Amino acid sequence: MQQSAEQLKQEIIGKLSTLREENGDAPIHAVYATRSLYRGLYLDAAPDFVVGYNPGYRCSWDGAVGKVATLTLEDNQKAWSGDHCVDPAFVPGVLFSNRKVEATNPGIEALAPTALALFGLQPPGWMEGKPLL
Repeated sequence: MQQSAEQLKQEIIGKLSTLREENGDAPIHAVYATRSLYRGLYLDAAPDFVVGYNPGYRCSWDGAVGKVATLTLEDNQKAWSGDHCVDPAFVPGVLFSNRKVEATNPGIEALAPTALALFGLQPPGWMEGKPLL
């Protein structure tokens, strides 16, 4: 029996979400179906899902360039100087501004429309978020 692409995506998300180390720790906090995160003109170019790692975990250095390793989990032997793999739930954002922000709970999607508005440009209708100023 052939699975649909959507069923396969859900199976992969389910298996990644339950992955555990030998000590029981979960490397992955959540796996997000892309269509639940994004919309717009470029959705078809997005990955099928986004992995949000728990702090201290990330994909392997080889995995980041498309290589397949023999181990599922391995210790990192290199220094981390910064990373974008940790789940956004663990990374609160801070916006510094020398202008009054009218929004009570702005999101990152407001930054591009705000930058355009500061230059006197109208954000395109498909762009998410509204200017903050």
